[in-house]
Amino acid sequence: MSKAEGTSKVQRVGIVGGGQAGLRFFNLLNQSQGAEVSYVVDRHAEAPAIQAARQARVPVYTDLDAAVRSHPTDIVFEVTGHAETSAHLFDLLKNSSTRILTSDLARLLVQILEEDRHRIENEVVGDIGEMKTEITESLKGSAGLVGRINSVMSSMQMLALNASIEAAKAGVHGLGFAVVADNMGKSVETVRKLTLEIETMNTKIRQVALNIDRVLDRLK
Repeated sequence: MSKAEGTSKVQRVGIVGGGQAGLRFFNLLNQSQGAEVSYVVDRHAEAPAIQAARQARVPVYTDLDAAVRSHPTDIVFEVTGHAETSAHLFDLLKNSSTRILTSDLARLLVQILEEDRHRIENEVVGDIGEMKTEITESLKGSAGLVGRINSVMSSMQMLALNASIEAAKAGVHGLGFAVVADNMGKSVETVRKLTLEIETMNTKIRQVALNIDRVLDRLK
């Protein structure tokens, strides 16, 4: 889904300043469905935000006048911190409806957004960590249950074998033992299949737990 399809009004944004502050802004805005970066401008052609914008195929400029003339915008973030640049930008846009956020306001906004993002990430990490703990404990319980079932199965196998032996000894009078032995053998086989299914499911759950670990590592 394109940004235009994702929101009713996509804000066209210009970024003036290609340093670390500009890069932080570019990374935030370029991921937003509500904003579209129209250009990034900095007098240094290899500034961090200029390089990031170039890789994302966003227009880049080293001349502020050319950027403003070429791309009408709704908002311009001025993040150079230079009073002369800010004054020149206001002069260029004085007859337009473009809103300008100066360096101090822009930096404050970035700080607030990043703090909020970190808070959300920490909450997500905490919630996922609790889920991982619950999964691990469930796996331990399931493994213990399978162990107990296998122990009972072994006892049933011995009983079925003994019943078969007694049936053979008793001949025609041991038919009852033979039926019991046969039914016990079938029950053991059914339970064995069930434990195999449980172990297969546990293997899949362990893979989910590993995937959760990878997600947590990426969020840290």
